[in-house]
Amino acid sequence: MIGFILCSLSLAVLVQNQNEFLPLLATPVALGIGLTITVASLLAGYLKKVPTVSWHDGFATGCLLVWYAYWEPQFNDDAPMFFYFPLYYALLTSIVTITLINKSEYFDHESIVHLRYLEKNTRFNIGGIAAFVLISLLITRHYALYPIAMSFFIIRHTMVACLEIIDS
Repeated sequence: MIGFILCSLSLAVLVQNQNEFLPLLATPVALGIGLTITVASLLAGYLKKVPTVSWHDGFATGCLLVWYAYWEPQFNDDAPMFFYFPLYYALLTSIVTITLINKSEYFDHESIVHLRYLEKNTRFNIGGIAAFVLISLLITRHYALYPIAMSFFIIRHTMVACLEIIDS
């Protein structure tokens, strides 16, 4: 999910520096672009037209754009969540990519068995978590709900990506 990491870091830098490009990200056009990317990614994933990692990346990136465009007008210009949440996403995604996804081919048999058990017994499949992320975008009163949903999405993405690498 390198695209999501780069977009998260870019958004954090733009917000921290109060760049003149930032108001363009809070327009209805940016909201429409984010929704288009999100829906196209979900469709491509559902139809299995692109690899899982690609549609996950597109979905997360599109949701980030929708989140900023939809939420920014409802909060103060200096709301710290628009700086800290993207940094958190970039850090979490980078850590799980470097420590788990990139090392998954070296997992021992017992770890693979436990990972498969977790993947099968997880109450939410990736579709359920994607729906949770989309619903959390609409609920602006609970500003911590979207980061929680994205954390679940990133963790579930990690499990799916590791198992795909192991199975290939």
